[in-house]
Amino acid sequence: MKVLVGVDGSSNSFAAVKFIGRLISPERDQLTLLFAAPNFSSDEEFDAEIEQRARSALSRSVLEAALERLPPSWRTSVEQKEASGPASGALLAAVGDVGADLVVVGFRGTSSLWERFFLGSVSREVVHTAPVPVLVVKPRLDDAGQSQDSGSAAKRLRALAAYDVSEVADPMSALLGQFTWPQDAEGWVMTVVRPMFPFDLPDWIKNQPRDPDIAAMATAWEQEHVQNVQAARRELEQFRAKLPPCFSKHEVLVLEGRPPEQIVAQLRAQDVDLAVMGSRGRGRVERLFVGSTTEQVLASAPCSVLIVR
Repeated sequence: MKVLVGVDGSSNSFAAVKFIGRLISPERDQLTLLFAAPNFSSDEEFDAEIEQRARSALSRSVLEAALERLPPSWRTSVEQKEASGPASGALLAAVGDVGADLVVVGFRGTSSLWERFFLGSVSREVVHTAPVPVLVVKPRLDDAGQSQDSGSAAKRLRALAAYDVSEVADPMSALLGQFTWPQDAEGWVMTVVRPMFPFDLPDWIKNQPRDPDIAAMATAWEQEHVQNVQAARRELEQFRAKLPPCFSKHEVLVLEGRPPEQIVAQLRAQDVDLAVMGSRGRGRVERLFVGSTTEQVLASAPCSVLIVR
């Protein structure tokens, strides 16, 4: 697998390098680190040669710091690329240049909700535009708000694959099968079905005497709902059978409710490091203003998110 990682000198981009280093192998995969040097702005123009030296020095420093986040076995086989201009454009152009199968970026939220979700960021632009799967890495924070990625010992890797429709099953299983999973990794698979009622009925309504015809209809609805849940479980188990062995360590999860809320709740409950989601290729305007389950999970997840397309 050919993996392209965008680095910009930030702690989040270095966390992205460290994270993907746990899931790929120099014996099986190819890794490229890309740094897009920013334009130097000043009231006075720099000499072209001086500006180029400054760019090269900055690129070397950032790429060398990124290499230090990788296991030693990787450091002699990584390809390093330098580019100029906007980071998102450089990263997207490099996807075709290196033939990348996966793009990895660090998540950089801002203090402004409007800026984060509507004006866009590098990670958002890449998620929406890249023709290949995208891994958005979020550094994990402990209860004190400190990064869990700064320690020397890596915790057991936990992943959760959220299954939606069968059209994403094969791409998702194929990509997850290419990763080199740590031996102690563990994973969950889940899906979310519509509840029988969109809201909880008050007890006084549930306890009301029912007309025989209405009671028969309610029983039929309940039986149909049970059948739908059972069918969802069977489909989810078939999907799990295609995944790497670490995803078979736990029972499948079939939950009811709103998918984004249920998925994020499970990510927190299981202390997950990586959420795996499918993308159905919604139109750009619809993505920006309506949103999707993947969009909402990406915004709210406490962990990294892999978006498969």
